[in-house]
Amino acid sequence: MITIATYLNEAGAHIAMGLLKSKGISADVVADDGGGMRPSLVFFTGGYKVVVDEKDAERATEIIKAVDNK
Repeated sequence: MITIATYLNEAGAHIAMGLLKSKGISADVVADDGGGMRPSLVFFTGGYKVVVDEKDAERATEIIKAVDNK
């Protein structure tokens, strides 16, 4: 799995993941937030990461960039 985008809030990461899934790309959100018990940890551990399979990384990055730049 490759990280294609990082967000400081969980909602943004899940919206991006949903967008990718709607385009047929398998995606997940990963974060070290203490199992949801310490959401502030993500500010120190790199944020909420949207990850995809390596084979989908280029297409997924293009989709996310197109939306994030609007």
